[in-house]
Amino acid sequence: MNTRNESRSSDVRENNMREDDWTFEEPNALELPDSVRAKFDAEGMAHRWIRISVRGVDDVLNVGKRLQEGWVLVTPDEVPEMAISSAVRDEGRYQGAVCRGDLALAKMPAGKVKAKRTFYENKANDMMDAVNAQLMKSSDSRMPITNSSRSVTTRGRQPSFQD
Repeated sequence: MNTRNESRSSDVRENNMREDDWTFEEPNALELPDSVRAKFDAEGMAHRWIRISVRGVDDVLNVGKRLQEGWVLVTPDEVPEMAISSAVRDEGRYQGAVCRGDLALAKMPAGKVKAKRTFYENKANDMMDAVNAQLMKSSDSRMPITNSSRSVTTRGRQPSFQD
């Protein structure tokens, strides 16, 4: 009987300790459930949220541009896990799209997304090379120009706010 009392008191103590270890993070409305993310990864698809309206007016130009790039709006049949946390457009131009606010979930083959990223990275590098060449072209021996600049790109850094 003594053993039972000890284990019960240790359970209570463990529950109290857990409460002290709790943390809170502000919910991210655009975060997808892990099961949906895993499903897209297994299918070789990338996902993103596309703005479909601004202040209640359909953003036809933005959606048209994204659809031309190859993005396809996701239907609720593809992501039943999101039925509780998302809305489905009942009417209008984007009927049947899984939405959160002014955004609709879209998918595209991951290879196509990677190719697009590579294309624009190469384009940006070519532009920087052209600017540097133009700069060096106007260099004068009396006042030489040296370019020691370096550009660094970082992704995924979380914003920090002063408390």
